Amino acid sequence: MPTYFKTLNTGSISAGSYAEKEWTPDRDITIKKVLLNERGGADLNNVQLYISIADVPYTKDFVPGPAIGTNIQHCWKPDLKVSKGSQIYVKVTNSTASSINVDIVFEYE
Repeated sequence: MPTYFKTLNTGSISAGSYAEKEWTPDRDITIKKVLLNERGGADLNNVQLYISIADVPYTKDFVPGPAIGTNIQHCWKPDLKVSKGSQIYVKVTNSTASSINVDIVFEYE
């Protein structure tokens, strides 16, 4: 089965602030991988994520950015089935001293 990519971009998140992004797939999917990219190359050690899929939290209360991963080979691989119409919710909190711009990338079938 072919894989596809979906990217949720937070836009600029100022220091001490957060951004929330949502995605509702229009068909049943299986999330194979999730990874992060900071567009300016900033370190994600002081960036926290909260992820909920189909109203099930997968982070209790949050995880630091590096726990999800920034490399397609070394990232979160949930192999998670998600039904059409289920909400995927991500909150990115910036605890760094400068603005960040984060892509949350989903690889799915």
